[in-house]
This record gives sequence, structure tokens and C-alpha cells, in this order.
Amino acid sequence: AGVLLACQRHGVDLVGGDTSSSLTGLTISLTCIGMAKEDEITYRNGAKPTDLICVSGNRGAAYMGLQLLEREKSILSQNNESGIDVQPDFAGREYILQRQLKPEARRDVIDALKKEGIKPTSMIDLSDEMVSDVFQICKESGVGCRIFEEKIPIDYETASMAEEFNMNLVTAALNGGEDYELLFTVPLEMHEKINEVKDVHVIGYITEEGAGKYLTTRDGAAIELKAQGWVHL
Repeated sequence: AGVLLACQRHGVDLVGGDTSSSLTGLTISLTCIGMAKEDEITYRNGAKPTDLICVSGNRGAAYMGLQLLEREKSILSQNNESGIDVQPDFAGREYILQRQLKPEARRDVIDALKKEGIKPTSMIDLSDEMVSDVFQICKESGVGCRIFEEKIPIDYETASMAEEFNMNLVTAALNGGEDYELLFTVPLEMHEKINEVKDVHVIGYITEEGAGKYLTTRDGAAIELKAQGWVHL
């Protein structure tokens, strides 16, 4: 039902599929095929020094939703073994649960960029942790980066859940995955235009490759960024 809903929403045809047995559980693999005008395609290798680094949406919500689901599953399992009837407690956490269970493609951001006449110099989807995806653009473009902690967009529910779990919020935002947002770069002169695009945030800028990849903390310290999640080889 979810696949069909996405097809209807984005005007995509579902061509077919196949099933086979598995010893390890359910695995779903999807292949999307499309066409685009060559001059409208944005790759990962076009970022230049002084370009602004932008993200859509916010960071860490899906990761904290996963932590909540795993906690409640553990509690439910323990209580069932003890014969206690208890239900998961998700009150007030609907947003982070939705972010984990029902991610949405940000076609609205693509449409908004086109409307404003903004063509990113590079782009990648934020399916993995943000740091490893930023590294992908840096690797393909031969550049470095500087990200500012205070500029990373974080939802209130995400921050509240991180506090409840006694987790570092910045780590969740930088290294938590499955947010399915967009990370892209635009020329510095597009700063005013990009600020007009709804739900897009400037979080840093591209540097020369030799300048490295760093996070500037709220107190001005520079910390070298490290990928802690999925790493593409």
C-alpha cells in the first residue's frame, strides 16, 4: 500500500516484481528508473570552494524514532515474558516515529529550487548519516568542508528524546541516518535566494581540499568530522 501510494503521489509506474525464499527474514529491493534532461541533472562532483552547504528538513529525528521503537520493543518483550499486559508508550513522539516509519521524498524542495532558478552545484540524498554523505560530495568534488553546529536544524521532539536517552544530540544529528532529506551545495551568491526556499537550511560551506573536513562547535572550537555510520567504498 505504501509503494502504491508513493507511485500515485509522484506519477510513477510500478512495473513488476518477484519473490524468493529467505533464511534471514524479509528484504525488499527497489530499482527506480527515470529520464531527465542532461542540463538539469546535478551530480556529486560539482562542489566548489566557498559554495554553501544546504540541507532540507531537520536532522536526527528518524534515528531517535528508531531508539524509541527499540526501547518500547524491549520493554514489551520483557513484560510479555512476565505475563504483564502493557502497551508501548508513544505519546507526544508522533513526529519522530513518522520520520522513522514513513519517510517522504522531498520533491517539494526540488520544485522550489526550480521555481527560484537555483541549480545546485552538487547534491546527494541523506539516507545514511549526514557526515558520510557530506564526505561523498567532498570525495567526488575534491574539496573540504566546514559545518557549523549551531546551524544544524533539529526538531524539538528529537532534542527531547535525546535528552531522555542521555544521548549527545549533535552526534545523533550528524551520525544518525534514514532522514531521507537532501544535502546540496549552491554558489555563495545564491545565499539570499536559498534563504527564500522553505525548509532549507544553510549549515556550512565548502573549503579547499587541504583545509580538511571540520565541525565548528558553538564555542568556536574546530573538531575533525568522522563518519561513524555506513561508509561507502
